[in-house]
Amino acid sequence: MGQFKTEAYQSLLRRLGGVTGENLFMILGKVQDRFGYVPKEVVRDLAARTGIPEARIYGTLTSYRDFKV
Repeated sequence: MGQFKTEAYQSLLRRLGGVTGENLFMILGKVQDRFGYVPKEVVRDLAARTGIPEARIYGTLTSYRDFKV
């Protein structure tokens, strides 16, 4: 799991006021900034919280060169 820390991720979500489909891209960017990549655990959690399929979130991530998964 590398440098990913669940507590730090949960804290980040609390500071951002939770997750919605509308702020998902911003949250992905904040996770990338904090951890240096977007862990698969985060993708799974965000998919569960928003109802957006994991494949669609991965599609978004792989569409942008700056994101690392």
